[in-house]
Amino acid sequence: MISLLRWVGTLLIVAGLLLAGSWFIEPLRNLWPLILDLPLPIRIGLVIAGLGLLVVMATIIQDLRASDPESIKEHLGDDS
Repeated sequence: MISLLRWVGTLLIVAGLLLAGSWFIEPLRNLWPLILDLPLPIRIGLVIAGLGLLVVMATIIQDLRASDPESIKEHLGDDS
């Protein structure tokens, strides 16, 4: 399940980078009005997909914290 979430998150990151990068390429910049003119359900779906990205990042952080707590303490510094 976590592997699937990571794949979905990776695909969302790639899609986001392509969308953001499209602003710097003149012919692709013409796509932005089309994206903003999408129907409301599609825009809501994109927002939900962004929330899914946050869930994926949270699972990665949780997995890292659970895997080796001593390594985390070394990197962050142990204040206790």
